[in-house]
Amino acid sequence: MRAPSSVTLALAAATLAMVALVHADPWRQERAPAPMLSAQSVARRLFPELAEADLERATIELRTPAGTLRLAPDPDGLHRLWRDDAPLGFVDSEALAGLWSSLRMATTLRAVAPGSPPGPLRGEIAVVLEGREASVRIFGATSDGVGLHGVLPHEGEAAWVVEAELGAVLDQAPEGWLLRRLLPVEPAEATALVWDGLALARGQDGLWRVTDGAPHLLLAEQAVALRLGQALSAEFDPLLPRAEAAQHGPFAARHRVTDALGHVREVLSGGTCPEHQDRVVVDRGPGLLGCVAAEALAAFPVADPDAGLVEPQLVPHAYGRVLAIELATANGPRRLRRFGGGWVIEAGGSMVEVSEPEVFRWFGALQAVAVELTAAAQGFTPQHRLTIETDSGQTLGLACGPAGAAGLACARDDGPPLRVIGALPELEFTRETFAERRLLSFVAGEVRGLELLPGPASDGVRQSVRLDLGVWRLDAPAHPDGVAVLDEVRLEAMLAALQSLRAEGWTPVPASAPLRTLRVERLRGGQGDAALTVELFAPANPADPQCVAHVPGQAQAARLEPATCAALHDDLLYNDPLRFWLAQARSAQLERADGGATAMLRREGDAWSIESGEAGLLGELPGWAAFRSAGLRSGEPRGATAIEAKIWRSGAAAVRVDLGPAIDGAPAWVRLAGQPWYYLAGSPSVNDAE
Repeated sequence: MRAPSSVTLALAAATLAMVALVHADPWRQERAPAPMLSAQSVARRLFPELAEADLERATIELRTPAGTLRLAPDPDGLHRLWRDDAPLGFVDSEALAGLWSSLRMATTLRAVAPGSPPGPLRGEIAVVLEGREASVRIFGATSDGVGLHGVLPHEGEAAWVVEAELGAVLDQAPEGWLLRRLLPVEPAEATALVWDGLALARGQDGLWRVTDGAPHLLLAEQAVALRLGQALSAEFDPLLPRAEAAQHGPFAARHRVTDALGHVREVLSGGTCPEHQDRVVVDRGPGLLGCVAAEALAAFPVADPDAGLVEPQLVPHAYGRVLAIELATANGPRRLRRFGGGWVIEAGGSMVEVSEPEVFRWFGALQAVAVELTAAAQGFTPQHRLTIETDSGQTLGLACGPAGAAGLACARDDGPPLRVIGALPELEFTRETFAERRLLSFVAGEVRGLELLPGPASDGVRQSVRLDLGVWRLDAPAHPDGVAVLDEVRLEAMLAALQSLRAEGWTPVPASAPLRTLRVERLRGGQGDAALTVELFAPANPADPQCVAHVPGQAQAARLEPATCAALHDDLLYNDPLRFWLAQARSAQLERADGGATAMLRREGDAWSIESGEAGLLGELPGWAAFRSAGLRSGEPRGATAIEAKIWRSGAAAVRVDLGPAIDGAPAWVRLAGQPWYYLAGSPSVNDAE
């Protein structure tokens, strides 16, 4: 190793000397202490140990020279107001919550200089919690008017300036803390009530039922909550001293509410309130008497059809809460119940599994039935009796049958008959009621193509589409616009109808030829799969809105609901071709087919003008734009061609079309020149639908 040079040694020595000089600092002055600033305020909470949850157990006393007001909890969890030893009544929960928040957040403003006169004593606010008392004595205002003098006895008579709002608490009149609604119960908390002779009870399933004083009816939850809420929130005023009770009696126990915890709140009603003939004197327990509007104490008009209190849904239980439905038959009960993840029917000691989707559909139809109270249900004869069991343990009994002028009626839990609004499903259910009725089974992602084939006797047009790289392509019929004329909304509606295809009922396979055959091509796991085929037939009765469908290989044909029939008989092309072409056009040549006049039209923006020829042909265009097709037809259209047109378009090939005679201002049909098919005009209802 080489020895350090003399230059390195000199620099090291100089560095050490400078460090020593800085550390010693012989020129420094005497150090002054750095000024210390405190960010801590002199404000502090008067009752730091109070928590939000302590209110239920806390007693608040407002002590003034005039007496002591005590807001004390009772065994039911509510607070009652006392003046000295005399009870006044229930404490208003909102006022109590506001007072508690004010006390929890109350703070000092500043300390008081020793020897400062506090002024006259205004009162004391004390909080008693689990045998411990914390209080603050309130004196006069400070000289600057910022707050009040306060003393904390539990902290060695410490004196502070406190907020002026604490004085307002002491100045509050006793009546200001009283509950001014009839009872401290919310409708959602009530489980039973007796109201002027009418008794209601909320069952385990959460539904209100009449138990006494009126026909046994099932009531609507929202309607009861509204009526009960109006009654319980009725204004309790003016206040009357209890010493005058004998003057306003006798009092009778006609109103009682029970909450979910079993607490019973009872109201005794007496005579007419002095100077308020429309109000009644009531006694709601220890404390002051009060007056309440007489209408608030009247029984609910449950038997009035116009009151809207009856539950309008025949079966208000959700599907997921139903465990079993039992049907009474002459051969013993037949029971539909849940079993694992599905449903079974039990009858005569045997158990048969049924289709869960069909049970869901059947129960949904039962739920959709509405009922109403009516006086026209005379001669009610029950023919079907069902018992619905729910997961709450509560049952609902149904008895349905004819009822004279009311038509069909149902009674719930042996109550009065209710007129049925809507169509009931098959109540005498059997295994066949819930048999699998789906005709096809596939998912949307499997579909790779759809083909519509007209029947031998049909004038329909073959239509075919295929899915190519996520885009639907039109294979047939041939069209100059290609995929642009394909209405994917109608296509998706048709696929959805095929996917959910379900028999509303069974019928023999028709002997006639089908009107249309639909083929769905699928692809699974990269391998081709056999196409699914459905044949559509006309109904045996032309007035029947249900069409008939048959899947080859099945023993019976199926009746379909009208909406499904309409979707399966629809076409795949847009129904407004003329409007589409005119929107793209820049010019058009029109010629009457009888060899008459011609015209050349020019389009500027959205306006058309006549360039040459017969000006009257310009008036044909509004009818063209209004044209809507009711379907594609093959062969020759009815009626001779009225106008031949050629439409030049921007960015697309020109279109040559033949138009039929005008009906109601629009062409009766439209055909692409040279094509063996045409668009048939729809009825006015079809046109108006657009």
